[in-house]
Parts: sequence; C-alpha cells; structure tokens
Amino acid sequence: DFLEATWEQSFEELRLIAEGNGGAAHVSTYDPQRSELGIWCVTQRQLEKSAKLRADRKARLLEIGFDFKLLETAREQSVEKRRLAAEASHKPSEVDHIEDVI
Repeated sequence: DFLEATWEQSFEELRLIAEGNGGAAHVSTYDPQRSELGIWCVTQRQLEKSAKLRADRKARLLEIGFDFKLLETAREQSVEKRRLAAEASHKPSEVDHIEDVI
C-alpha cells in the first residue's frame, strides 16, 4: 500500500545517510534538501513517544542508529561539554553551577 511504500522509501533514504555518517541516523528539518525526511524523522519520534510506532519499525530504526531522544541526547552532550570545559579551566564554581542545571 502507499503508506507502507512511503515509509520504506523514507527509511531507506535515512539508512543510506546513516551508512555514510558512520551510523548517525539523523536529519535536520532545517536542511533544505532533506526537510521532508527531517519531518518524517520527527514524526517517527512522536509516534514512538506516544507508543504508536509499530515495534518492527522501531526495531529497524534502532538498527541503523536512529536516536529517538535526539533533543535530550544533544542537551546532555552540551552539558557534558560545558562541564569538561569548566573542569579544564579549573573553575569549580562553574562546574558546580553546571551540575546544578542537570
């Protein structure tokens, strides 16, 4: 059916991107060449969050490195980078503040 074919086409496009990015399966909605795929990725995250994503599709997305919690992962990485930078500059007050934010 049409919806299944559309999902498969988007998945395959994302799989090829992940393959070229060393397993990083994510696309920005701000990328003008891939905005439709970016929106598809957002939709997959929303479906997963609301427990409406089919289990087989979720498993396939996970196999190619799809991050269902992309924003949370990015936020955690940002906090960790700031913490490491503060530790490297030996400013304990900044380290304490960053840990308070977490």
